Amino acid sequence: MLNRAEQEWPEQAEASYIESDCTIEHEGRKFTSGGAVVTDKFITAYLGKDGILTDWHGKEIGVYRILSSWPIRSYISNRMYSVECFVYGVRYVGRGCGVGMSINAKRSPRQ
Repeated sequence: MLNRAEQEWPEQAEASYIESDCTIEHEGRKFTSGGAVVTDKFITAYLGKDGILTDWHGKEIGVYRILSSWPIRSYISNRMYSVECFVYGVRYVGRGCGVGMSINAKRSPRQ
């Protein structure tokens, strides 16, 4: 019998979008990102300008809006944002550090 956590978060969710080739070269050094991933359970994406959710390469994959924010002490950002994202018409919620930064969000039970 599966416990509640296993029912809500299976080990592997089927991906409907996985970005590839996320390597850039800067001053002779290569940097690789994991890229964007969209599944039926979670997303990893990037907060673009004007509420556009993007992949690593800047391609639009959805939209987002900031729900709230609060101050934090971090070398990455001085604010943390609660974010609502819509990808393929599905609502995801998570936290991020603002425009240009990545976000990991889970599918909201409230659609």
